[in-house]
Amino acid sequence: MKIDNTGYIIKGILLAVCGVLFAFFPGVLSWIFYIIGGIIIVSSLLTGFSSLGGDGGSLMPAGIVGVLIGLFVLYIPKFISKSMSVIAGLILTVISITQIVKALSKELTKGLKIFQLIFGIFLLIASVFLIFNPFHGGKVVRFLVGLLMLAFAAFNFYVAYVISERNGEVITSNDVIDANGFEVHDNNDQKRIQ
Repeated sequence: MKIDNTGYIIKGILLAVCGVLFAFFPGVLSWIFYIIGGIIIVSSLLTGFSSLGGDGGSLMPAGIVGVLIGLFVLYIPKFISKSMSVIAGLILTVISITQIVKALSKELTKGLKIFQLIFGIFLLIASVFLIFNPFHGGKVVRFLVGLLMLAFAAFNFYVAYVISERNGEVITSNDVIDANGFEVHDNNDQKRIQ
């Protein structure tokens, strides 16, 4: 049975494009939000104005809500750039404390315990850097998230490649397997003969 790998290819392409944009061209992402927000605002204003002339009295509140949603979409890039590093720092703080507590409480071998402790301390230092230096930390986090997206894209492309290789080796029911020259012995028959 063949497996379809189209979904993995599409996910890989989308992740690769988003990863490159996120890591190397963050201004493009901001402009995408600005364009989408502008489209929402203009269409909502047109909806609100069209309700003034006729029977569409219920469209005015929908137009106002649409304008508010458009303004929120316009604000998203500023929110992300200002608070992304603080949010990432808080998440890393929780993960680092969890790693340190696990390293100190679990019954692991000494090498694994030390590795987990060092990893937890490293994450704690990184989280403090991200929380208290958000301007530069935001750039670092954005770059790392972009690289992570590129890594997931590479993984999806690899899965698609493995699936296509597997699909090439599938034996269908129409294939004939040559069994000449093979003998099958039953263990019970051999015991009786001996």
